[in-house]
Amino acid sequence: MSTTRYDRYGRPAGYINPIEGAPEGYLIENNLNTQYVCYYETGDQPRAIRRIMQDVTGSVQQIAVGWGAWADRESINYYPVNSVFIVDDETKALVSVSPNNTPVSDL
Repeated sequence: MSTTRYDRYGRPAGYINPIEGAPEGYLIENNLNTQYVCYYETGDQPRAIRRIMQDVTGSVQQIAVGWGAWADRESINYYPVNSVFIVDDETKALVSVSPNNTPVSDL
């Protein structure tokens, strides 16, 4: 099986463009105190999704990243924001997460 590593934005790991910095959000959804953001159009394929959880005052409590379909964003596992996703090149399914496979807990 051939795999590719993706960073927290969904770019192939090792992607370096110091001028670009963080990409703009492609899809953004606010759901109560949680915001979901993805940065690239991937059609129906899985993608990196950032979850930002806030308390009732709007203070950020947790930022985490997950890999999955946009439609499943509320039910996929999320990992620490510095995670790298190892993804099957053919299916785009998540194989593992580095540095560890332990999802963060929900607030």
